[in-house]
Amino acid sequence: MAATHLAAARRSICAGFFGLGTFMGMWGVMIPERVASLGLSELTLGLFLLVIGLSLCAAIFCVNRFVIFQDAVQLIRVISAIYVLGFAVVLTTGSVMMLFLIGIVTGFAAGFVDAGLNSQASEWEQHSGRRGMSFFHALFSLGSLSGAALLTLMLSLDLPVKWVIYGSAVLVGGGLAMRRQWVGTQTIAGTAANADIDVGADNSGSPAADTAAERLPLPVVLFLGLCIALATLSEGGALDWSALHMNRVMGLSVSEAGQTVVLFSIAIAAVRFAGDWLANRFPVHLIMAVPMMLAGIMLFAAVLLGQVAVLMAAYVIFGLAIGNAFPIIISQAGSAAGGDRLRDISIVVGFAYVGLITGPALLGVIAHFAGLDATIITLAGAAMILGCLVMTMPRFVPPPQPDQDGVELVKTDQG
Repeated sequence: MAATHLAAARRSICAGFFGLGTFMGMWGVMIPERVASLGLSELTLGLFLLVIGLSLCAAIFCVNRFVIFQDAVQLIRVISAIYVLGFAVVLTTGSVMMLFLIGIVTGFAAGFVDAGLNSQASEWEQHSGRRGMSFFHALFSLGSLSGAALLTLMLSLDLPVKWVIYGSAVLVGGGLAMRRQWVGTQTIAGTAANADIDVGADNSGSPAADTAAERLPLPVVLFLGLCIALATLSEGGALDWSALHMNRVMGLSVSEAGQTVVLFSIAIAAVRFAGDWLANRFPVHLIMAVPMMLAGIMLFAAVLLGQVAVLMAAYVIFGLAIGNAFPIIISQAGSAAGGDRLRDISIVVGFAYVGLITGPALLGVIAHFAGLDATIITLAGAAMILGCLVMTMPRFVPPPQPDQDGVELVKTDQG
């Protein structure tokens, strides 16, 4: 494939990741406003997040099951418009029923577009022979930061956000629909389960055919699965509940509370851009474990003391710790496996979906029955448990296995 075509395809993929991230950032900032204007309880918000997660997983099932959903380029170009317009309605509607109905559609669209983009990113790596998953997912984080910052600024100036949201939807949806340079129309049934979780980075190292290579031991799979489930629970919980806690419990305004999501997103974006550099210079388990335990302690102390500044700092450290959680855990699974890395990684990713779907909803139940302080304390506990688990990773996870050519594989792709 021509280098010029690959360069154009890379720009299209970058635009997709950045655009989708923009609306995720907007959602994080708008949660307190949505709760206040629609009169949502913590339990109702948790139920809505669960519905979104289940819809996303249903879309991933459709991608794997039905041929009509296995054209990655068409998924991106067509369904991305549904994704952004659905998000725009979710962020502006005054009806709870409309929130849930459009939320289901948006969840399906998110699953389809995520599958398409991750497939395109993986195909670009294979055709170019270069690593790019780190950069693509860092752009998703940068988009999330940009969307959060834009709406936080609008709210702080008491300006209407509705037309900014719909304008962004037209720009992102229309822009992706008009982009024609992609890696190619690819069947993605085999890789769609990797959507929104950073597994595409390891696809290029997986053999094309099923082999009889030794699989990872079950205890190792369960260990890595528990780690990644806690990671997804922690990241999703911080994005969905931090601003609401700052607003309702700590007494900050909606715009001030939204700054929590902005700072958290800055930390994640920064550490993902620096992920390869860090992984090449420090033990990967320490990159995640040390700041994770520190963030857990700070979150717990800040809630007990009622200190806003300490809580803000804790979320920054939390973002620095959790930003590389996915690639670190998945890289460990891929490097420790034998010939069939993709199958082992897919099992670990299944645990990630458990945390991604059930985590925010579980925290919503805790918020409803025990209060928002208890929700953040639960996040702190999850962070400290994950940090302690990851500290044992070098002893628990087998050393990397040599590839077929005898060269040891050490994956440092960050997503």
